[in-house]
Amino acid sequence: EAATLAAIGARIVLANTYHLHERPGEDVVARLGGLHGFTGWRGPWLTDSGGYQVTSLSDRAVVDESGVTFRSARDGTRRKLTPESVVAIQEALGPDIAMTLDECRPPGDPDASDARDRTGQTLERTLRWARRCRDARTRPDQALFGIVQGGSFPDLRAHSAAR
Repeated sequence: EAATLAAIGARIVLANTYHLHERPGEDVVARLGGLHGFTGWRGPWLTDSGGYQVTSLSDRAVVDESGVTFRSARDGTRRKLTPESVVAIQEALGPDIAMTLDECRPPGDPDASDARDRTGQTLERTLRWARRCRDARTRPDQALFGIVQGGSFPDLRAHSAAR
């Protein structure tokens, strides 16, 4: 409730793109005035891309250059999130700040011999997806926030942030 958020001193609220896309759907939220109208919260909204939820909720998610294909946790139907669809969903939801789709590398042994290479590959795909998100963007009134990847490797994180 908006009054409760204000009473506890909330300055920004985070919404989960994946879950809102699943239910009630971005079209419903948009018809009700976006997140601000849907909830009554007039402060700033931030939406994540939903990529983490897709990979964490489904053991059957497939990540490739086009995006993330998965089975819905709600009804089992096959779904796909792409950089372009994630931007469209977030634009319909109407946050003040939207996040780009990123490839969420599953946690693993950071000392594994191929961990750095796999982390670097994830980082580079995330950067390519960020460009696609930027190119798909149509609402200049929403800020688009890029995700820093690089796992536990400080130099990779610095490279990601710089790009």
